[in-house]
Parts: sequence; C-alpha cells; structure tokens
Amino acid sequence: MKNFWVWILVVVSFCSCGNKGKNYSYTLQTVDTFLNYHLPSDVKVPLMIRNCIDGDGKEYLYFQNSHFPDILIYDIHNETLVKRVKFEVEGPNAIDGGFLFGFMMTDCNHIYISSMPQPELYATDTTGCIKRKMSFSETADGYKPVCCFQDNGAFQFIDGKLYLPQGINFSFGKDVMEKSALLCRVDTLSGEVEALPVKFPKIGSSIRRGSPNNVNANYQYCYNGQELVYSFAYMDDLMVVNPLTHQVEYKVVRSRYIGEMKPFSSESTNDAVLQREYCEHPSYGKIIYDSCNKVYYRVAYVPQEIDKKVAPLSLYRTGRKQFSIMILDEDFNVIGEHLFPTYTYNPRLSFVSKGKLYISLNNIMNPDYSDDVIRFQMVELVKNTQK
Repeated sequence: MKNFWVWILVVVSFCSCGNKGKNYSYTLQTVDTFLNYHLPSDVKVPLMIRNCIDGDGKEYLYFQNSHFPDILIYDIHNETLVKRVKFEVEGPNAIDGGFLFGFMMTDCNHIYISSMPQPELYATDTTGCIKRKMSFSETADGYKPVCCFQDNGAFQFIDGKLYLPQGINFSFGKDVMEKSALLCRVDTLSGEVEALPVKFPKIGSSIRRGSPNNVNANYQYCYNGQELVYSFAYMDDLMVVNPLTHQVEYKVVRSRYIGEMKPFSSESTNDAVLQREYCEHPSYGKIIYDSCNKVYYRVAYVPQEIDKKVAPLSLYRTGRKQFSIMILDEDFNVIGEHLFPTYTYNPRLSFVSKGKLYISLNNIMNPDYSDDVIRFQMVELVKNTQK
C-alpha cells in the first residue's frame, strides 16, 4: 500500500510539472503598469481594437464605437483621445450600409473602410470625407469576393497593394471551404482585383448558410513583415501564407491546456444554449506578432464550464472565462505558455507596443469592470528560470 501511494505522488508531481510548463524557455509576467483610455459618455467598450504607428513615430490605438459610423483614435502612451472621426450615413459622402464593417488606419492621413452590404472600399482620412470609392465586386477571372469581416483582422498593405481578408463564399454550396478564397488583393491605383489561389482549410463538415457550425471558419491573423499567419478558431495548426508567392505551410502548434482541438458542432437552435456552448468549447483566438522580441502570442481559450449566473454572450465578447497565451518563436516552436486567472482579462482587446504586451482588464466578470474606461495591464516576456 505504501508503494502505491508513493507511485500516485510521483504521477501527480509529474503531471503538475508538465501543466505548469517548467520545460518552456519563456513565460509571461504581469507588472503593475497600466494604460487607461477614458471613453466619452456615448461610447461603448469595443469588441476589437487595432493599433498603428503614424509617420511622426507616434503610436495610436483605434476602434469603432459599437455599430455606429465613427472611429475613435487614442495616443497609446499619453492615453488621450486625439480624434473622433464621424462618417455620414446618407448622401454622396456616406459609407454605404451605415456603419463600418472592416477598416484599417495606416496613419492619420489614410483610413480604408469596407462597406457592409457591398464589396466596396472607401479611402478617407481623419476628416471623415470620402476621397475615393473602389469596387472589389469581381476579379478579372470572374470570382466574386465577399465583404470583409470585422473580426478577421485589419487589411494589410504589402508592396503597395491592399490585401483584404475574406469570409467563406456560400455561392459554392457544399464545397464552400475548398473553393472560397482566403485573400483578395486590390491595386488601389489601377483598381485591379485578384482573388489569391489560397483557400480555407477543411474544418468541420457542416459549413452551410445559417449553420451555427460556421464558426469553424472563424480566424484571426497577423503579418510578420513577409507572411500572413492565420490562427483558425478550431484548428491547432497555424496556416502560414506568403501573399506574394501564394505558398502555404501548416505549422503544428497545440496548446497544452486544450489537447487536440475538435471542430465546433451543435444541433441546437436555441441562442442561449449556443452562446453557452461557444463559451465552453475550447478554441483559439487572437494572434499577435511582436517584432521587437521576434515572437508570436497566440490566445487559447481553455475548455471550462461557466457559472450558470453568467450571461454567456457578454462573457464571450469580453474574454471568456479563462485563457492561456502561447509564446512562439520565429520558427513557430512553442517556447512558453502562460495560463491567466479566470474572469479577469479580455484578450480580444490586446496589443503589442515597444516590445510589451498589453491585455485589457475589461472582462464583464472582473469586479473592477467599467463601461467608462478601457484598462490595460502590461505583460512582460521573461526568461524562465525554472528547471
């Protein structure tokens, strides 16, 4: 009997060490440094944020005010609102559809916005005046791109051409994943539109219009200066795409807190049930490239049952219950993974600035949650001294 308990202790000790990631080279460490962005009274905490560096070297954080046609721009390190750009919803200077559906700001003089109902792009700036309107409704070979999706990341300029993220194209019926283009490219000078020969990976078996299982096509991506790196919500592997050569590679990157990822599947038609299932099913989220430290950060939402009193949709939109952040080197090797505490952070609102990762504390279940301010805590990449 004594030997039995000794064996149990050895096994528990081994598993504990494995789960804590002591063999990893790096970890993440929160520090008592915060950024606070106070919101106007008529502005809500956003579902997503982006950041950019202007020509003068200043860094800006920008986001849309809920579904309204206005963008707020903050000086990242001064924590001040520097501009609120409101767009017209009617008339010749209007954004078709009434609100923004996909957009990016390369600097204060260049903002690109996608229409919601039509595959059209608007070139504008912080004055809110539309300078140019471009259609990307059809490529030279007859492919019809879809409108850009807000959560799939910002547009990306590469070698002077604008690359647009694409969602699944339901015109292809049962072959929707295999035939839908993942990227479209627009020459903003000539207006030429191309659909890249890079398709969605096959995930799940029930991708069809109106199905809750369509979340298997959800993704986030980042740009490392040469490649676009895709993190699909329900796929372990990262998809690495060279946008110039169209070369595609898959990198095995699996969270130790999830195990092998399984596609999401549900037969429920009840919204409340679906929302809870989304919250409790493991998935991958945002991926960020840190060019200063030459690492990637990939969010992994761990499988956990949420409390019955929690509103699942609000929780889903503000960070879920618990997540880890995987640390990957430039070759996509996992060199660390840090598990964050429950009901505290919102990794949907996160960014890297000057080699530091910032994660929002605006989780709806955080006791310090506020609708009046977006609060970020600094997280540092540190060498793991554990052996």
